[in-house]
Amino acid sequence: MSIKNFLTTKDNLALVEKKSWKFSRPVIMAQGMRYFEEHPDEVAQIVENLASIGLPHSENAVKKTLEEIVAHYFEKLFALVKRYEAVWICRNRVTLAHGCLEPFEEAKRDGKALFVAQSHYGATYLLGSVLMVNGYDLTMVGKFPEPVGSMLENNSKTLTERYGVGEVNIINLARPNCDVPTEMLRAFLLKQIVSNVFDENNEFCRPVTFFGKQIFGGSGMDLLLKNFNDDRVILVTPFLQRTGDETFIYDVDRHYFKSGDIIASFYKSLENKVRQYPAQWYFIREFHESFIDKRKSK
Repeated sequence: MSIKNFLTTKDNLALVEKKSWKFSRPVIMAQGMRYFEEHPDEVAQIVENLASIGLPHSENAVKKTLEEIVAHYFEKLFALVKRYEAVWICRNRVTLAHGCLEPFEEAKRDGKALFVAQSHYGATYLLGSVLMVNGYDLTMVGKFPEPVGSMLENNSKTLTERYGVGEVNIINLARPNCDVPTEMLRAFLLKQIVSNVFDENNEFCRPVTFFGKQIFGGSGMDLLLKNFNDDRVILVTPFLQRTGDETFIYDVDRHYFKSGDIIASFYKSLENKVRQYPAQWYFIREFHESFIDKRKSK
């Protein structure tokens, strides 16, 4: 059993739905840290992954990393079942860094699409909601097996209808016959805001340098985005960093097609963020898989 399966249970969903963030978060945090105490092999893999790219892996650094991983799963539970409180958190507990919404306003003003190159860093399950409460519609790509997919779709629809926030359209890789490239291409042509992760290894990934090491990443986004340029699509990497148990700061880095390798640019942005706050890159739990070449034709 993985920590994801251990924490994302019906009982925990019911707990988070019933109790507020203040009272449910400590319960989930305690459960998650107990899980790691009982699975030292998983902790050892995380330590190995941290050491492999020169990140701090002292006892205190590892403990902080484990806490941030658990926080991610609490936020996942929260995003699946909360409505009013989710909107309230994103409106009242998220600080917007200076200028972070300028690319979104530029896209709206100039009639451009916008690609949100997302990573496994910080409070990712709240990233979409931050844009929604600021009035932006979003097409979000992700793999959300049932019942998660339906829960996210229903919750997002209710938020829009009840609280007047932006809409979310989910392109769900877990759905049979989901043609992600075609749906994403259509969204770009319709000048929408589109998000997808880039720091995940799959058969569409290619070699990229990260912390001086060659890994495989990009999730094939360069293959899709090669059809566009800076006149048509704005590129950003967003980061919703935790600044406390219930506070966050939202910021984005801007990227440009004209600079060359956009995937390398995305990874450089992520590397800079991870160097500053390594514990919040929760993908460190699976990072060892990034060294595997999963391409079908090499």
